[in-house]
Amino acid sequence: MISDAPVPPTRQIDPTLLQQAMTLIEAAQRIALIAHEHPDGDCLGSALGFMHILHQMGKVCVPACADPAPRVFSFLPGVELLQQTLGDEHFDLVIALDAGELTRFGQLYQHHQEFLTSVAILNIDHHISSRGCGRVNIIDPVSAATAELLVLVQQQAHLPLHQDAALCLLTGLITDTMSFQFTNTTARTMEVAALLLRAGAVPEKVAKPIYRTHSLASIRFQAEVINTAQTDCNGRLIWSYATGETLAKAGATPEMGDNLSAILCDIEGVQIAVFFKNYGESALTDLSLRCAAPHNAAEICMRLGGGGHARAAGATLHMPLAEAMPTVVAELKRVIKDEEQVSADGVSE
Repeated sequence: MISDAPVPPTRQIDPTLLQQAMTLIEAAQRIALIAHEHPDGDCLGSALGFMHILHQMGKVCVPACADPAPRVFSFLPGVELLQQTLGDEHFDLVIALDAGELTRFGQLYQHHQEFLTSVAILNIDHHISSRGCGRVNIIDPVSAATAELLVLVQQQAHLPLHQDAALCLLTGLITDTMSFQFTNTTARTMEVAALLLRAGAVPEKVAKPIYRTHSLASIRFQAEVINTAQTDCNGRLIWSYATGETLAKAGATPEMGDNLSAILCDIEGVQIAVFFKNYGESALTDLSLRCAAPHNAAEICMRLGGGGHARAAGATLHMPLAEAMPTVVAELKRVIKDEEQVSADGVSE
């Protein structure tokens, strides 16, 4: 049921943009909701949560992602419906969630490139680095998660909201704020969370499988990564890595490394933490970056061809791990040195 306590009107979606988005949705009968590759709680929770909302509006919806949902998200209602393909491409509308560039949808984009460059796309995202990939783009970096933005859409457009949708959207909020611990959490974020709880979402159903239940393999994997961590800049910079050999040694699976940069960043004195991974033989290296103020992870990763948030971002480098690590570490040392110089100049003045 729709909540009787709407989000306050401050910082809502531009009414013109919302009307354009609703025009696309109302005209469509078959809708694909696509989540970016290497899915996290926000893109999955957003795709499945909005799917439930659109189902109540009588729409036929298909959620899709290039990669399967990590096992930790098996509690999400409707996750079993997630496809790795758009099939016969018989859709009137595609809603692209939690990324602003079609390439971020990985193999899904590559396999359906001609279709995705011609179909009507509604793009909803909250990343500061997003350029927008849709006919209509609702991009709001103030939102802590794309899920927060979708609740604003739901409230302003007076769309239905039931318990399953609320749980999925709460998952997006909780995972992108680390249980409301990150600085992207605002008063509006908490108001949206309260609304989802009133609609029936239970925080423990999200927090327990994600933050309080750990397999032995995942703990061993974390130990391997921490054991190989290196530091510089008097402990302000830390980095580590994992390969297919690391996974095999710990008996782990790739998604178990999704939060390792955050764990590294929690070490005392660290300002910038980066985790590199290359689990195959390809010359591609993925990295995830976490930063404490005043450093901006999104700005750093945009220079590397990626993007994200001010405190958490990522990139894929077209180079092997042995080349990627020293290249990025050198850049991060420069970032810290430049900030030290700025601080010193400020003090001297």
